[in-house]
Amino acid sequence: MMKTSGAMEMAGKESTMDGVFSFAQRISLPLLRFSLGLVLIWIGTLKFADPSPVVGLLGASISFLAFPAFVYLLGAVEVILGLALWIGIAVKYVGIILLGLFAGTILIFLMAPRIVPGVAETYGAAGFPFLSLLGEFLLKDLVLFAACVATAGLAAAKETKKAS
Repeated sequence: MMKTSGAMEMAGKESTMDGVFSFAQRISLPLLRFSLGLVLIWIGTLKFADPSPVVGLLGASISFLAFPAFVYLLGAVEVILGLALWIGIAVKYVGIILLGLFAGTILIFLMAPRIVPGVAETYGAAGFPFLSLLGEFLLKDLVLFAACVATAGLAAAKETKKAS
């Protein structure tokens, strides 16, 4: 009788977890769309308020892009893509486009340790693996890059499921 009770308890726990996982599946894409959209709209809008930090960062890494007009264009693209995520327009394509945006930031992360020591370094005074504030700022885009992959993949899967 004890085994039966234990088996029933285990089945009840699995059933509860199935519900949790089912809920996570239902909200994962909308949650990713909302949070990525919010981040993009916020950081894109800030580029219009003051492009100089981004111009400086670009000047220390990809100097041919280090001018305010490019930063404004980048900000506009971020805001438009963020709004597209919120509205739900072409989500899988927006996710793929964003991979390029965040790949650029990751490129700067990889380049900055060698460029302009003391100005644009990703590692602090103690060196690798200790990050500077700039390094922390840039490294977070690795997670945003992964979120874009997940967003594109989940949106494509949702479209495939609807079509079948």
